[in-house]
Amino acid sequence: MVDNLNPDGGRGRARSPEPSSNNHGESLADREVALTGDGHPALVVQQWLDGETSEATARRTSGREVELWSRITEETERRRRMMTPAPVMERLMAAIPASAPAAPLPWYQRPAPFSTALAVAGGAALLAAGTALGMLLR
Repeated sequence: MVDNLNPDGGRGRARSPEPSSNNHGESLADREVALTGDGHPALVVQQWLDGETSEATARRTSGREVELWSRITEETERRRRMMTPAPVMERLMAAIPASAPAAPLPWYQRPAPFSTALAVAGGAALLAAGTALGMLLR
């Protein structure tokens, strides 16, 4: 396979620009298209929630969703104003330990339980493995 790396065809002169009716600075895919609020009802409700359109416009397209979000907003505001009763707060605070619990150590920093019996068993296993390897390599 041969690639033509010389755009002039090897003629040694500068290449003149090709006449074109297209504007190379702006392609069709790069243009922004404004979306109107008359599209999908969920889009209009989202625009209303973002403050980009009026509630009346949102109610015209999807009244049920606007009513739902209005109730959610009212309930959120009501719960935001609620205060925890003093006895409940006292019980919650009493249940919190005075000092923070210690963080668990990673496995490589934990103390290893090491007993004499474990050392003897490990030594015997290594001796047996060494003897078996010695017999095989003889």
